[in-house]
Amino acid sequence: MRGGLEGPGPRLTATPCGCVKPDLETGNLLTEPIGYLESCFSAKNGTPRQPSICSHSRACLRIRKSIFNNPEHSLMGLEEFSHVWILFVFHKNGHLSCKAKVQPPRLNGAKIGVFSTRSPHRPNAIGLTLAKLEKVEDVGQVSFKYFQSAEEARHAIEAVLSADPRSVYRRKLCQDRLFYFTVDAAHVTCWFGDGFAEVLRIKPASVPAQMTDGAESAASLGCR
Repeated sequence: MRGGLEGPGPRLTATPCGCVKPDLETGNLLTEPIGYLESCFSAKNGTPRQPSICSHSRACLRIRKSIFNNPEHSLMGLEEFSHVWILFVFHKNGHLSCKAKVQPPRLNGAKIGVFSTRSPHRPNAIGLTLAKLEKVEDVGQVSFKYFQSAEEARHAIEAVLSADPRSVYRRKLCQDRLFYFTVDAAHVTCWFGDGFAEVLRIKPASVPAQMTDGAESAASLGCR
């Protein structure tokens, strides 16, 4: 028998029979979305049920870099591959289904076991797809149209802020000190304090304002 000290192992959970098992063996898993997928089909109606129906369909997978401790490493080497496997959630199912049989459209009303079909309505709304990888790019960087470098853009932003572009009302009467403006292809979010201005975020002007992760990467996918 060997004695010694061991580091902390998997957390244990008591089961109804009195046994103790690690959390991963109990089936209680907590997942965190690492990205979001946008395709040329924005609605369910008309979306092909089979991947071979529309071979020219395209999608963009946006990876949330904020979940990594070294975000610049997350997609390193991915461009060397031709295809990627994607695990995803059918988030628009509406509800989980526990029906053992389903009616696939191609069977004209006949029922068959759910696990022998592509039905998205399953006990766990998890899907798997194989996609052709076309390119990997960092969408957190701004591609300028008029400025010749990021340094020129920085000087322009500093010049705008130093002149305080806010109206008299916003400077003296409005309590909201956040200010937004666009210069070239950059959408700038800043905050004005007493005698200074602080830039909070710079993102491409074409990116919707509701997106929360400032640093993101995108993989352009061809559906297969």
